[in-house]
Amino acid sequence: MQTQNDSQNKVGRPSNKALILDAADSLVASEGASHLTFDALSQKTGISKGGLLYHFANKDALLQAMLQRRVERFESLRKEHLKRLDSDPNKAPKSILLAALDTDAECARLGSGMLAAAASNPELLEPLKRHVNDTIKQMEQHLGEQVGRMLFYSVHGARLFEQLNLCEQCVTEREQFAEYLLNQVDKLTETHTGN
Repeated sequence: MQTQNDSQNKVGRPSNKALILDAADSLVASEGASHLTFDALSQKTGISKGGLLYHFANKDALLQAMLQRRVERFESLRKEHLKRLDSDPNKAPKSILLAALDTDAECARLGSGMLAAAASNPELLEPLKRHVNDTIKQMEQHLGEQVGRMLFYSVHGARLFEQLNLCEQCVTEREQFAEYLLNQVDKLTETHTGN
């Protein structure tokens, strides 16, 4: 029988769905996408395989939820940067660039692992593709097509190098890179609006 004290302890806990997604993120980041199985998740979370399947009908549904959570995390970071840059006339494109750079090495490994897992089923990437296309359009709207795309591709190229562990400077020089990009936004915006 559940006591009142027991139900109060559950109030502040994350949902099983969030717990499962956290565990899945951790597994993919530390061991790679090939180790993302319901058996491994069950062992890591203490939730039965049936309990996992209640929340995620299959591995594809789990991967889709993980990718969606990455998009939501990006949007949350973008909003934080947008708020911080409130008086900056170029706050919209700058917030996009900063959010794209505002991740750590574990996020980079997680991102590459999820993309590798999702690559076997391209349909899983559709929401992510829509998000990328919408973000590119926002950059173009504020900076023009060429400048918006160039800056967007620059940031994501650096992130890809990080994800694939090809470029240590991408990590160690991230702050200088971010500062340079933000300065370029200001310079290129002057050029774009001056024409």
